[in-house]
Amino acid sequence: MTVLKQGLATALVLACAIALIPAISGCSTSESDPSKQTIPTDSNQWQKKLGDTFEKLSEADRGLLSRYMIRMKLSDAYESGAMPSTTIKQALVQQREYERLHPDNPTGKKSPVGASQTVAKVDNQIYPIALLPVKTSDNDSLTQVKLQFMLSNHGTVPIKSFKGKLLMKDAKLTKGKRFNIPLTQFATPITPEQSGKIIIESSIEDINVMRAIKNAQDVTIEITEGTLTLTDGQKIEFAEKLIP
Repeated sequence: MTVLKQGLATALVLACAIALIPAISGCSTSESDPSKQTIPTDSNQWQKKLGDTFEKLSEADRGLLSRYMIRMKLSDAYESGAMPSTTIKQALVQQREYERLHPDNPTGKKSPVGASQTVAKVDNQIYPIALLPVKTSDNDSLTQVKLQFMLSNHGTVPIKSFKGKLLMKDAKLTKGKRFNIPLTQFATPITPEQSGKIIIESSIEDINVMRAIKNAQDVTIEITEGTLTLTDGQKIEFAEKLIP
């Protein structure tokens, strides 16, 4: 009888153990499924909380999740501190749909108009250009005038060439004067903290522009469009700014 009781007890323990296997297995599967993890609303915690989980995703899903995170950081919700709480699975679904609707802008990058103005302003500070005074008379209008500009390099890499458009502004002019600069290759690259000369010929029909050129100390020159090529192959692009 004692042996029978021991056998029943053992069988009962085994039955309970077998019954618990699906539950235990289910919990393990849930915890190991990376798509079920919640993305922290604090982006500073993303690396800490999602580092290991990120590696468990497929390469395609890692790319999707990366673009989702970039899009969130560029969103108004991020700027206002109202980041949505979501799981990785939900984020992937949302990102796929977003990319279907916006194939040319998967990260939701905002219009570059304002950014290009800021970049152009910085570029003009790093690569400023000035007009050298022109010795001429007021009667030289409607003639080809040789203009000389000095391009300075406050960057860290020598300048190899430049091509673009310049805008001359002066307080005495109602509107600026534009000049086209053909591709200018500098025989000796403009090294950092040095300047190089750009020479063009232009027809000056406005007497006020001619006077401004003669008094170049009051003139400001901006690069509004163009490409500046450095000796390492890098190209600095100047975008047209909105001019009031």
